[in-house]
Amino acid sequence: MNNKKELRPYLISLTVGMILVGIGLTTSFGYYSKLILMTGFGLACGEAVHARRLLYWKSPKRYEEYEAKKEEARINSIDERKQFLRMKSGHITYQIMVFVLLFLAWALALFRTDSWIIGMVFLLFVFQYVTGIIVFRVLEKRL
Repeated sequence: MNNKKELRPYLISLTVGMILVGIGLTTSFGYYSKLILMTGFGLACGEAVHARRLLYWKSPKRYEEYEAKKEEARINSIDERKQFLRMKSGHITYQIMVFVLLFLAWALALFRTDSWIIGMVFLLFVFQYVTGIIVFRVLEKRL
């Protein structure tokens, strides 16, 4: 079965994630144990979601819909307009992130905080991702 071959990388990463969760739970390195635990948890959850998505789309009753979705993705990847929109949205997102980083640096200096750094960096990545999607959609409608 071809699904087993496609699932193998996800299952390996899921196993590595579960091993890291086990290491994080059984060790007492304080901060580093939590870091290992959360890294393993994130890896395991991410790979479980990817494996589920693969199994969902590879089922026989969704084969035609999956093939149509793959063909649309292939066409979109070579469409010059979409390539331009991806480039433009990345550029605008970069410009926005420069100002966000400057403000974040100012806020961290003002509050003299160290425990919020990890949370703010994580939110920064989320903000960058969401902003890129929004800018791409706005540009797609406008052009």
